[in-house]
Amino acid sequence: MRMIKVDIVDHFDDKGEPVYKTVEEKVYKIEELPLLGKMLECKDSTKRGVNYLNIPCAFDIETTNIFHKNKKGEIITDPAPFAFMYHWQFCIDDCVCFGRTWNEFMILIRTLQERMNLSLKNRLVIFVHNLPFEWAFMNRFINYEEGFFKDVRKPLKILTSEGIEFRCSYALSNMSLSKFCKNEIGVKHYKLVDTYDYGKIRTPITPMSETEEAYCYNDVRGLSECIKSRLLTDTLTTMPLTSTGYVRRDLRSSVTGDKKYRTLFKNNALDEVLYPMCRDAFRGGDTHANIDYSRQLLKNIHARDEASAYPAAMIMDLYPQTAFTKMNVSTYLNTDTSEYALLIEVIFKDLVYIGNTGIPYIPLAKCKKFTPDKIVDNGRVIYASYVQMTITDIDLEIIKHEYLFTDIMMRNIYASVYAPLSDKIKNVVMDYFRKKTLLKNDPDKVYEYNKSKNSLNSCFGCMVMRIDKQLITYDDSAHEYTEDDKPLEELLDKFYKSRNSFLSYQHGVWITANARLRLRKMLWEVGNDVVYCDTDSIKFRGDHEKTFEDRNKILIEEAIKHGAYAETKDGKIKYMGVWEDECKNYDNGVYDEFKTLGAKKYVYSATEKGEVEVVSTIAGVNKSKGSEYFTENGIDSFDIGTVLFDSGHLTAFYNDDNIHEITVDHCKFLTASNVALIDNTYKIGVTGEYLDLLQNALENREDIEYI
Repeated sequence: MRMIKVDIVDHFDDKGEPVYKTVEEKVYKIEELPLLGKMLECKDSTKRGVNYLNIPCAFDIETTNIFHKNKKGEIITDPAPFAFMYHWQFCIDDCVCFGRTWNEFMILIRTLQERMNLSLKNRLVIFVHNLPFEWAFMNRFINYEEGFFKDVRKPLKILTSEGIEFRCSYALSNMSLSKFCKNEIGVKHYKLVDTYDYGKIRTPITPMSETEEAYCYNDVRGLSECIKSRLLTDTLTTMPLTSTGYVRRDLRSSVTGDKKYRTLFKNNALDEVLYPMCRDAFRGGDTHANIDYSRQLLKNIHARDEASAYPAAMIMDLYPQTAFTKMNVSTYLNTDTSEYALLIEVIFKDLVYIGNTGIPYIPLAKCKKFTPDKIVDNGRVIYASYVQMTITDIDLEIIKHEYLFTDIMMRNIYASVYAPLSDKIKNVVMDYFRKKTLLKNDPDKVYEYNKSKNSLNSCFGCMVMRIDKQLITYDDSAHEYTEDDKPLEELLDKFYKSRNSFLSYQHGVWITANARLRLRKMLWEVGNDVVYCDTDSIKFRGDHEKTFEDRNKILIEEAIKHGAYAETKDGKIKYMGVWEDECKNYDNGVYDEFKTLGAKKYVYSATEKGEVEVVSTIAGVNKSKGSEYFTENGIDSFDIGTVLFDSGHLTAFYNDDNIHEITVDHCKFLTASNVALIDNTYKIGVTGEYLDLLQNALENREDIEYI
């Protein structure tokens, strides 16, 4: 055992920021870990004959990447980049040990099993923050028993034959380790940010500085403290695998024992015809840039955000609440369908976008068939002589508002009666919203606020969990992944028979559809001054203050009618679904400058308390790296062809190797499978089709110097 100096949180200042102090902490050797004492302190919990030791544990590795780049800064793939582990750290409760090799790791596993009497019936859970990464390195060095994978190479948990169960704490928290530490109760060992040089080549014999060791120490000690915080309200048998699992549990609890709800859920079951139609009709958010303003440096741009957009749709809008039944076209044409939720397979001929916002609605990706003559604006259809797709009645309403077409053919129409979501489901959503609203800006309730905020944001995700997700299995002898190929009918039957299933997939489809309609109604009001939109936000030019005020009056009345509001700790009322000014805290009340190159590609600057902040949102580019680049080079440098050499854009190179020896810098050691995550260059670009549209828009654009 030896001592090292680490920084821990001593207290928080008046602004709620942590104040650190340096203390000495013990680092144990494997054989010195006080395991017996930890076992005596813990309480066993049993589930299906399996005992779990309720002890917080964490594991983490440090790796080195070996790769080469050419003169252009591009990664050379022959020879392929690879990586290896040179240091690991393990924490059990408050005791940490270090290791440098996989040999030592295997000794750790054996020691834990022997001294803690572990087995498949008596398990120790070890959390790993981003288990898929560690799994890529450790899979040849463990005695694999079984695992649960959300995708190929992406385990949520791994069980070894020794009785050690590795779980992914990133999936549990849905936060970076740094944020996880800040959001939990009693965490002192925060992740030490910006104190570690990941680019340095290290091997298992490279001396580690005390600063580097402190970084490693806090990574696992802090994670262990996070798990200890979660164990205040859970055991390792009740703790879900994912952050969404907490919300599912609350929602399930709200309807447990409600026979009427259960009957309705089963009666409204989707079959092998309706479920694929719902999958086809499902869309996420509505993100697009008005091409009239794309690639232009704009000034004085306003921004509004919709408050709790998806929860607002859940509380105030209507949903299919009876079994879908087939409706023929003649019945559709001769019936007032306003009270029905509709699923429609539709064909449009000579479809032309005529909307007033520059934000076409139909995504080409959701069109099952289309003609080669289509014209597309950054993935959105602005013309096609033939388009076939599956949509909801809400989508049809929007399309009729924004497009002309010479003919429409409906091949399959299914109808369900509209009604609100279950009051019991809505009560859970409102409980999260009230807590989030009440606890915001309360320095003594930061943990509770973050918990309610994350729970509120997870409600929608629970509603759209795929029923047809196939089970992924891992063959540890061949080191291969296989996906089940069960027929949809069998998967649906299993889903609706399970007592764990209680949420109707079609409700999730309509949540996003309702949210898109709410966004569209505001876009139509703002018109061609819309610059950019993203699910629950609008960025626009010009003065539309009264437009939003008038719309908010209607939305507030709606929120009051449905009880979709809550009170802050200062006694102010917050309403769901209203449009709030994102720029209200900026000195000028606007973004000073804004530039976009399409969906998920924009940069802006704003001044707050005299300080200019540059914000970068570019898919594939780290936010802070992008902000640093455009702060230094100016927002106008955000353009097609710009290359960010230090982008934070990681490219993964997987190497599925068996255990073997390598020599690096005169150090010979064991390694095996690995993944090299290389910070690659990022070249800003658009499709050729979008570039042509941009050029055309530029030719027809007036010189804009914004108001």
